Amino acid sequence: MSIRYPIGESGQFLTLEQDVLDHLAKWRQLGPKMPEAGGQLFGAVEGQCIQVKLATGPRRSDRRGRFFFIADRFAERREISTLHQSGLHYFGDWHTHPQPIPTPSETDISSMADLFARSKHELNAFLMVIVGTAGFPEGLHVSLHEANSWSKLASKKSQ
Repeated sequence: MSIRYPIGESGQFLTLEQDVLDHLAKWRQLGPKMPEAGGQLFGAVEGQCIQVKLATGPRRSDRRGRFFFIADRFAERREISTLHQSGLHYFGDWHTHPQPIPTPSETDISSMADLFARSKHELNAFLMVIVGTAGFPEGLHVSLHEANSWSKLASKKSQ
C-alpha cells in the first residue's frame, strides 16, 4: 500500500511508497524515552507522480534527544550525491515528534525555509514529513516548503 497526496490544483500528486512508510513507522517515538529520529527522502518523478521511494536515517552521527533531532548535514550531502548517481533525487527531510498527530514547530518551518533558500536545486519546494505516534496517514504531517511559504498536503490512501 502507499499513501497519495494531491498537490493543490496542479494535477500532480506525491506518493509515499510502502518501503518508506515501513521505515518511518519503525522510528515512531512510541516509548516515553525514545529520542527523535530523522533523515532524508528520495525518489523519482514519473509523469504527474512524485514518488518517494526511499527514506534514510537516522545516522549514528546525528544528534538526537526526546524533543530534538539535529542531522549530520555533511553526511547528508554525501548521501544526496551518492543516491543521485543511482537515479534517486533528494525531495526533502523527515523527522519524528512524540505526539499522536504531529504539527510542525516554528523551528521546523524556519529550518525548511532556510534549507530551501540555501540549497542548489531545481525543485519548486522541499518536502517535510513529520512522523507522530498515531497510525498512518493520521500520524503523518506532510508539507511542501519554499523560502517564504509552505502548505500542508492532505492524504488519500491508495493500493
